[in-house]
Amino acid sequence: MFAAMGDDELIQRSDLIVIGEWVGQSGLQWPGTAGRIEIGAISISEVLKGPASAALALVATPAPDGPRTGSDIIHRRGDRGLWLLRVRPGAEAGLYLADHPQRFVSATAEPGRIEVLRKKLQGR
Repeated sequence: MFAAMGDDELIQRSDLIVIGEWVGQSGLQWPGTAGRIEIGAISISEVLKGPASAALALVATPAPDGPRTGSDIIHRRGDRGLWLLRVRPGAEAGLYLADHPQRFVSATAEPGRIEVLRKKLQGR
């Protein structure tokens, strides 16, 4: 179960906020980890918060063939929208999490919501 976050809290708790597209995922060995982990990639078209030069965001995800819980969030290739990412705790810089339903706003389903968040970010 997820607790809802207000817009200001969500923005404050996000280290990288981008407009982009989920381009896929793959298992790999991340430095400093014991085993393989799943890493997804977001192709960034616009950075709203974070390093302006970012072109790709790497996101830790649940393994597609691993055990599932009700709180697992799965993103699919082609998902486009606004991503509010947080740095994965204990990870080197550059690995993020999109581990809350509010951390992805679909461009198809919620274009108005994206504009609301964009305006809040511009006002900062």
